[in-house]
Amino acid sequence: MITAIFYRGSFYHRIGGIYKMKLPFDPRQLVGKLFPIVQWSRGYNASTGLGDLIAGVTVALTLIPQSIAYASLAGFEPQYGLYASLLGGFVYAIMGTCPQINIGPTALLSLLTFTYTNGTNSDFAILLCFIAGIVQLIAGVSQLGFLVEFVSLPVVSGFTSAASITIASSQIKGLLGLRFSAETFISTWKGVYQHIGETRFPDTLLSLACCIVLMGMKALKDVRLKDSRDEKNRRSVVLQKLFWFAGVARNAVVVVVASTLAFFVHQDKDEPFILTGNITPGLPKPTPPPFSTSIGNSTYSAGDMFSHLGTGTLVVPVVGIISNVAIAKAFARGRTLDATQEIIALGVCNVASSCFRSFPVNGSFTRSAVSDASGVRSPAAGLYTSIIVLLTLALLTPYFYFIPRAALAAVIVCAVLHMVDLDIVKRLWATSRLDIIPLVGTFLCCLGLGIEIGLICGVGVDVLLLLYYHSRPPLDVQYIDDPQCPHYAIRPVGGLHFAGAERVRSKLSDLKRTKFIAAMPLETLTIIPDNDLRRSDTTDGIDNNSTPETNSIIPAPVDTIIVPSTVVGNGVANLNNAAITSNRNRGSESVVRSASVLVIYCDALYRMDYTFLQSLKMLVTEWSRSGLIVWCDARPLVRDQLNAVLQESLYCDTHQLRTVLSGINIAERAAVTSDTQL
Repeated sequence: MITAIFYRGSFYHRIGGIYKMKLPFDPRQLVGKLFPIVQWSRGYNASTGLGDLIAGVTVALTLIPQSIAYASLAGFEPQYGLYASLLGGFVYAIMGTCPQINIGPTALLSLLTFTYTNGTNSDFAILLCFIAGIVQLIAGVSQLGFLVEFVSLPVVSGFTSAASITIASSQIKGLLGLRFSAETFISTWKGVYQHIGETRFPDTLLSLACCIVLMGMKALKDVRLKDSRDEKNRRSVVLQKLFWFAGVARNAVVVVVASTLAFFVHQDKDEPFILTGNITPGLPKPTPPPFSTSIGNSTYSAGDMFSHLGTGTLVVPVVGIISNVAIAKAFARGRTLDATQEIIALGVCNVASSCFRSFPVNGSFTRSAVSDASGVRSPAAGLYTSIIVLLTLALLTPYFYFIPRAALAAVIVCAVLHMVDLDIVKRLWATSRLDIIPLVGTFLCCLGLGIEIGLICGVGVDVLLLLYYHSRPPLDVQYIDDPQCPHYAIRPVGGLHFAGAERVRSKLSDLKRTKFIAAMPLETLTIIPDNDLRRSDTTDGIDNNSTPETNSIIPAPVDTIIVPSTVVGNGVANLNNAAITSNRNRGSESVVRSASVLVIYCDALYRMDYTFLQSLKMLVTEWSRSGLIVWCDARPLVRDQLNAVLQESLYCDTHQLRTVLSGINIAERAAVTSDTQL
């Protein structure tokens, strides 16, 4: 016999007279969620492994020259780019969920690393990598991934486009063989203008040739032969695959050819090309991240290093999260994406990589696209890529001496230019022109003020737009010219917050003070004739024969009206006092009648904050002096909020509204008769 008891949050099962604790969660499910390799490795076979091997080798041919170039972009020696490419593939293969993603150095994070560590040493970049990983882990464990959604797509597009132009501009000096230091977009072009007379012709010619070859080989990847789909025509199929492979491996091909050329024309005394130079061979020794360092005769403590990194400890991990989640969504193809697990995996990659002297890393869209086109099957492809990087560090680093910097600059420029998104301007112009403001604002601020400040400015513009939208909630006011009881009707949608409280109150107060409908602004009022009343109800989504599903109030009979106790006690007297329009005040039929009844349909309203409720209380007080407000289809939460600030409220369901309006009309007529007798 097995019995169970619950004690202090845990279950205990009694088996054979012994109580054994049962955890409130399944450890196997937790391990499988935290380490997805446990799940996908069960069905791993030779066919899947072959696809991953091909993808891993192909990505490595793109990654190795890119990592060397990105190390230069970050301001460090080439081997640090290989260090940054070493461990990400191993860790992501264990914890990642998207087969296409390749973790390693990217142009954007390399630029940000240079921004925050320029003028220091590699220890600052390694510490930045560690802190970025810790922040990403905290965000993932705390389920804070949803915060990324508050950065809109126009801001992300403006940020990446400006970063791409900044990165490409920073490589101009490499393309022209110039030597000067510059940090920002403006200072780079200023330096180019000042040193243009020092341009080296051999480097310029080599970089131009590399750019032409890279763009041409990229076009080869997209070439489609007519007979390539016919499997019987082997020649066309093989030629198609060769074109594709040449386009994918273009970076490696250009670097190898340029290095070979530099080797043959190299002279000890006179170098025609600026070369990469000596690269420290061997694998990095695993060590904890540095929390103190020395630059010259100065020693920096952990506090000094954190102070120097400043906002980079937040900007770098946030940018990494945005990029990684965006790439994972792009390749999810309808599958459910565990964004939290992606953030945790990225955090572990950065923390582990910092122990191998890496600067911050994240997923690369370019390499992910190459992996996808190579037929990747699982995250295990990253294992093969990292193994090739490991062999490169152990065996090939002495041969990197002759890589021309002009070739690396060409690789970076051709890799980032496609990140400039011009099509989004056309899409925003056709769909939401107001979103062009954060796009252009982010773009210009990033170019003029710096990448990190530009991103903050873009988020700030987004916040201002959100406040603008909240301060102008949609409020369509309609005048229903009902022969029984003319009234105004509004249907607020969503939540009403403090930003729009005064605007809504002012708008409805002006409506109340208006004596004739003809004086109302046309943009805020729709006049509906008597014969269109039924049609207007249907248009507004009001069905007299049904009750909204969101209404949890038990409908009363048709002849029963849910009214405050004072109304019930005094019969129609209160309805008489609430009516502002009387028969004696109505002029000729050519003059449109005014209305004292305001019907607020609450079926699409789900929340009001405290400030709005207080403003609403003042509105109800003003309106109730000579009119009446009817709350139709109020949700239980909305009703509770209203009851907390209003003493008496008149509620009804949609199918009861006609009866309520009839009762108001009867009260109005009774008031007119009483006044006439007096």
